[in-house]
Amino acid sequence: MWHGERSPTETYPNDPHKNFNWSGGWGHLTNLRAYYNDFLPELYWHEEIKVISSYADRCLMSAELVAAGLFPPKGNQIWNYELLWQPIPIIYLPRSQDTLIAMKAECEKYDQMFKEVMDSQKVQNILSENKYLLKYLSENSKMEVNNLGTVETLFNTLEIEKLNNLTLSLWINDTVMETMKNLGAQNLALYSETEYMKRMKGGVLLKTVAVSMEKTLEGKKEPLLFLYSGHDLTIVHVLRSLNLTNTIKPSFGASLVFELYANSEVKIMYKNSWDGITQEKYMHFCTAPCEFNAWKKALQPVLPINWDEECRI
Repeated sequence: MWHGERSPTETYPNDPHKNFNWSGGWGHLTNLRAYYNDFLPELYWHEEIKVISSYADRCLMSAELVAAGLFPPKGNQIWNYELLWQPIPIIYLPRSQDTLIAMKAECEKYDQMFKEVMDSQKVQNILSENKYLLKYLSENSKMEVNNLGTVETLFNTLEIEKLNNLTLSLWINDTVMETMKNLGAQNLALYSETEYMKRMKGGVLLKTVAVSMEKTLEGKKEPLLFLYSGHDLTIVHVLRSLNLTNTIKPSFGASLVFELYANSEVKIMYKNSWDGITQEKYMHFCTAPCEFNAWKKALQPVLPINWDEECRI
């Protein structure tokens, strides 16, 4: 799964670049090409590869780019010698029904718990400790920055402008950006603050991965590769459900890879940006190499049994 590079989803009133002509528009994907290793078949075959995306245009576009990079047409798949590209189906989930990637499907019990978390003393303390920063950001950006969510939104816009070599305003410096990034990471972590919240978010995707791995080990026909195109929060949910991080702010192009080996070993690899270093993530509940059954057993507390039932109050 990965979090694709994009243009900003919104701007702020005092943004000197608010009229900048982003290629594709607000929130759309910037060209990004990814390459995967050659254990995959040379030719695309729909039974061996499944590409699943969030509803967002940028995620769908990212999925299309990765699929195009993985499987350029060969032989009788070539339909235009001047365009070595072939259509590959992308499955996407409507926002209101997505429990897997964007994780925006309505869940009443989760929503109630999330509100309690955001109203908690922990969050109030964070806001109090950073009240001068919030005031500073509000005064200079001319937008109301009064919670962690608006800090993260503003940081995302500034980060994208910086990555695209746009000159940031003088009131923005490295210290301000780093503090905003840390607060943005804390904001993302709040969405999976409790074990229940982890189960209802990252647990759904983990269960999907575990079920597919189990079928493969049982000798049942499963695709060689599942590609999930999602968001930074998708990655955060899964990493926190695995207890592999407390807070993290994935960069654009970040990816999380689950590998299943013929000897039943499970490996998890994380890359924080498209050009970053790939790191193997070691699970505290399982010594490396981690055997699948031990891995799945340790995950049980965060794997939902009946998502709809567990959402009811």
